[in-house]
Amino acid sequence: MSMSQLQLLIEHHALELLSASIIIIAITLITSSRRGPPSIWDPIPFVFNTIQFIRNNEKFMKRAENALKDNTVVKFHLGPTPAYLVARPKNIQAIFRNSQFIHNEGSMVSITLPVLYRMTKEEIKRFAADKSGRGKNPFPGTENTPKNERYFYGFEHVHTEYLGRTQYLTPLVEHFQDQLSRALEGYSSQEWTTVSIMDFCKQDVTKCAVHTLLGPKVLELNPGFLDSLWDFDDVLFQLAMGFPKWINSRPYEVQDQYLAAVQKYLDSAWTNFDWDGPSATSYWEPHFGAQVSRELVMWLKESGFNGPNTGAGAIATLVWAQNSNTTPSIMWTLMEIIKDPSLLQAVREEVVTAYVTSPETGLRSLDAQKLVTLPLLTSIYTETLRMRVNFNLIRHVSKPVVMDGYTIPTGAAIQAPMTVAHYDESIWGADQHPASEFWAERHVKYTEDGRRVFALAGSSGSYFPYGGGNTICPGRHFAKHEVMATVALIISNFDIEFLEWTQLDGSPSDRLPRNDPRYCGAGAMPPDRDMRIRWKRIT
Repeated sequence: MSMSQLQLLIEHHALELLSASIIIIAITLITSSRRGPPSIWDPIPFVFNTIQFIRNNEKFMKRAENALKDNTVVKFHLGPTPAYLVARPKNIQAIFRNSQFIHNEGSMVSITLPVLYRMTKEEIKRFAADKSGRGKNPFPGTENTPKNERYFYGFEHVHTEYLGRTQYLTPLVEHFQDQLSRALEGYSSQEWTTVSIMDFCKQDVTKCAVHTLLGPKVLELNPGFLDSLWDFDDVLFQLAMGFPKWINSRPYEVQDQYLAAVQKYLDSAWTNFDWDGPSATSYWEPHFGAQVSRELVMWLKESGFNGPNTGAGAIATLVWAQNSNTTPSIMWTLMEIIKDPSLLQAVREEVVTAYVTSPETGLRSLDAQKLVTLPLLTSIYTETLRMRVNFNLIRHVSKPVVMDGYTIPTGAAIQAPMTVAHYDESIWGADQHPASEFWAERHVKYTEDGRRVFALAGSSGSYFPYGGGNTICPGRHFAKHEVMATVALIISNFDIEFLEWTQLDGSPSDRLPRNDPRYCGAGAMPPDRDMRIRWKRIT
C-alpha cells in the first residue's frame, strides 16, 4: 500500500479504523496477558508502528529500547507481520544457534534478490524453493537436495571462501594497502594540506577499496563511479521499503545509473579476460579485480542466474555492502583518535611496532597480521563498531520457538536491536565510562608488567556488529583490515593538526558529531558532522 493510498484510507475511514482499533487493542491486551509478551503501543494498529519504523526509525527504536528495559521480549506489527523484539545475551545466542528454524532466507527472497540483485521472478522462485540452508551439510529432511540446487549454500560459499580464507584475503589486504600508500604519497611533505575527513574517506579510501575489489577498469570506464555508489547508498533504504516508482522515482533512477556503471565494467571484463590464461586462477587481475568478484559472477552464470541485471546487481551489492559500513567506521575511528592528542600519540607509538623492514630492499611496510592484533587499535576499532553500527538483526521463524516462556509462531519475525545490546550498561559500563560514551580502552586490560592486552570477555550475545550464526558477514575480515590499515598508514605517515568541526555543508559546527539519525537501522551510521584537519607527510 502506498503512502498516499494509506492517507486516503485514514481520511475516509477514520471512524471505522477507530472502532476497529479499540476492539483490536482490547483483544491484544487480553490475549497478550495470557499467551504473549507485552506489545509496543500502536495507536493505529498495524499502521502507526509500521510507518514510524520506516519513516522515523530512530524514534521507533527509542520506544523499543524503553519497552525492552523491563522485558526481554516485546511485540509489534510490521505491516501484517508480527515482529518480536528480543534482548539479553541468551536470546541472541539462541537466534544464532537455531539457524534451521530462525533464519534470514525470507529477507533474501523478498528484498535482497528482487530489489538489490534485480533477479527475475523465475530466478527468485528457484532460491525460494531451496530449503536446505547455507551450511555445508543440508538441514535434516533436505539431504536429497541436489548440490547444484543448493543455491543458498553456493551463494554463501563464494563469499566466505574468497573473502575469508587467508590465501584469498591476504592478497586483497596487500593490494588495498599498496593502493592507499600510493594515494597518500600524493600529499605534500613540504606544505600543510587541509583535509575533510569525510571527503577523504568517501573518495580516496573508497577508491582504493573499489580498485581492490573490482580493479581499475570500473573507475576508468565510469569517472563518476564513486558518486554513483554514494548516491545509491543514500537511497537504498527507500528501495528496500518497496515504495513504488510512481511515488518516488529518484531511488530507482539512482539505482539504474549505478547498475549501468557496474554492467559496463562487467561487459568489459567478460570481453577481455583470458579464461585460459594464467590469470584464470589469479587472486587479483585488472579486468575483474579480486577473485571474489570473478567467482561470484561465474557461480551465477553456471547456476543459470543469467537475468539481465542479476550479475550487475550482485557485484553492485558486494561493493556497496563492503563500503557502506567500512567507510563510516573509518571516519569515526579517525575522528576519535585525532580529537584526543594523547590518544593520537599512543596509537602512533603502537602502530610503529607493526612495521617490518625487508632485508632485501630495506623498505619498511606494515605487517597486516601484526597490525590487527595491536591491543589499543583493536580496542578502538571494537569500540567504534559497538557505538556506531546500528541495525536490527532480523530473522524469520519457520517453526515455533520459545524465548523466555513466550512462543514465537511460524511466520513471525524476530528482531534483535543492536543498540540495546551494544549500549547495555550492565555489560559495557565502567567507572567514569558509561556505555553511551566512547572510551578507547574499554576493551583493554593490563598485565602485571604493564602491557596492554585486548579483551572482549563476556560479550557473547552482547556484541554482534557483523551479525552472527551462519549468516555472519563474510566481508568482516577484509573490513577490519581496511579500517585498521587506513588508520595506521595515516597516523604513522603524517603530522596531523585538528582545525575544526563543521556541519555537512561545510559551515562551522557548535558541537561534536553524533550518529546521523537518517541512517538509523541501516548499518554503520556516519557522523552528522565533519572534521577538518591539516596534515603534512612525514619524510
